Amino acid sequence: MDVGSVEAALERLATFACETAVVDIRMPGMSGVTLLHEIRQRWPFVSVIMLTGHGTMETAITAVQEGAFNYLLKPAKPETIRQTVNEALIAARRNRQETQLLDTLRMGLQQLETVPASPPYAASDPLASKPPAVLTFGELQIDQRAHTVKVAEAPVALTPTEYKVLLHLAQRAGEVIDYVTLVRLALEYEAEPWEAKELIKRHIFAMRKKLEADPSNPRIIINVRGVGYRLNRT
Repeated sequence: MDVGSVEAALERLATFACETAVVDIRMPGMSGVTLLHEIRQRWPFVSVIMLTGHGTMETAITAVQEGAFNYLLKPAKPETIRQTVNEALIAARRNRQETQLLDTLRMGLQQLETVPASPPYAASDPLASKPPAVLTFGELQIDQRAHTVKVAEAPVALTPTEYKVLLHLAQRAGEVIDYVTLVRLALEYEAEPWEAKELIKRHIFAMRKKLEADPSNPRIIINVRGVGYRLNRT
């Protein structure tokens, strides 16, 4: 369904359940970026695709920073819009399922806390070899259960896609992950190398502004020119 203003879109979203919204960056009254911000705050499971007739790096960065799933240049081909909407739907449903699973796990953990303690596991118990729930690299901490990130104990707000990119880098810390593999793992999208490089570069740019003390001289996420990125272990 189409609406002509940010106010009308917010009224419709309050009464109509949807998983994906296509938003023009220029709208009457409040801007499309304002609508994007409101959707991310009030309906975090809705994937937002931004449309813009002024495709600059600044507009791309703004859309990504505000949590847009993707952005398209006008006029966009119908098949491009359909493909992007399908990808956004998959991402929205996956994010909702992951959150529901985490909620179930938290409830299970709360119930376990009320169970009497059992004898310690033997050293050979397979549970003893489970990977840690919290990954720590210097001042960077990633809690895989809570889906939270901290730098020097300060919480960092990442978008779902940014978190997935960071987590995959952290799970293979010290290794270089190429652009195509990062897109496949974090965005679940098969892209050509040049396209994958541009897609990931935008997310890395936004993440560095949140994670790095000096984004122009990154210490956490390192670029291996022409290949991909790696997470610094220290």
